[in-house]
Amino acid sequence: MSENYGYGKSEQTKNQDFKFSRLRPRDPESKFFRTIIYFSLGTIGLALLAALLTFVLTLEGEEETMIPDVRGMELANAIIELQDKGLYAAVQLRYSDKLSDKGTVVGQDPEAGAAVKAKSEVLLRVSKGAAVEKLDNYVGWNIVELERHLKSLESVLGPILTLKEPYIRIYNSAPPGSILEQKPAPGTELTVLTELELVVSRGPEGQIIVVRDYTGMGWREALTSITSSGSPFIFTITREDEGDAGTVVSQTPQPEREVPTDTLHQLLVRAPDDLDDNFQFGIIERDLPEYPVPVPIEVERITPRGEVETILLFNHKGGLLTIPYVEETGTTIVVRIDNEDVVRLRVAKQAL
Repeated sequence: MSENYGYGKSEQTKNQDFKFSRLRPRDPESKFFRTIIYFSLGTIGLALLAALLTFVLTLEGEEETMIPDVRGMELANAIIELQDKGLYAAVQLRYSDKLSDKGTVVGQDPEAGAAVKAKSEVLLRVSKGAAVEKLDNYVGWNIVELERHLKSLESVLGPILTLKEPYIRIYNSAPPGSILEQKPAPGTELTVLTELELVVSRGPEGQIIVVRDYTGMGWREALTSITSSGSPFIFTITREDEGDAGTVVSQTPQPEREVPTDTLHQLLVRAPDDLDDNFQFGIIERDLPEYPVPVPIEVERITPRGEVETILLFNHKGGLLTIPYVEETGTTIVVRIDNEDVVRLRVAKQAL
């Protein structure tokens, strides 16, 4: 049996110590850091894999849609139309050769009918209108037609041309309301809001009519007759006991006189006294602006039962408008000029 005097361990002992050292646990701090590194690398790898799978599935899952034709639409409506198809709009502004194109889509890319992925972008080319617009020649137009024309332009383009009022009105052989001159001249370039000054015909000077005799005439017949004559008129009511009830008791100018066509006729009517308790007599009064030419007026009744009837059509030059009526209590009387309500009166029972 060999003895060990402390000069070193035997080979057998060294081998055993080596085996035991392999079985001993490593340093705990080193093991912790290794765990953190492995966990972080695994998390990053899983995140990248998930992102890649999501991207692939998104590309494969997007449906195709067909691009609609939005040319000629206003921009807001075109954008809504694209959104309904799951598409986005990009806008490019450009001038066109027409002032009336302003604000509308004049081109698109891709073209209508192309099949694209949902959420794709469509380029819309939107008109800024004409770079410069030239003033039209309005000589010979009727002033009412011009006013309507400019109103239609304003609804699309905003104010671009205004009329200087009051118009210069002169007697002329041209029909009343005809435009004789304009300033600025036709062809003037419009780049800013422009005021248009006009000379308008009153019609031939010295036209004479013979005044009709309305005295003793029922107020309805007198109203129909004077509105059809085209003469300006005013109705007023008297409750004095002169003349027959419900008739014209006096007038100015006097019957059979020769007067200019635009002479105001004033008719005094005695109120009717034989009305049913549920009916009322009265006169609608409204101050209107002076019109360069007579404008069409429509008078309509709406009964308490909802029945609608046009009861009067005539032309009026403006100023004081007076219309006598007998209507059932609860009836609504509507007066319109150019399809716009200027009077809406509900007939009520009058106090005694």
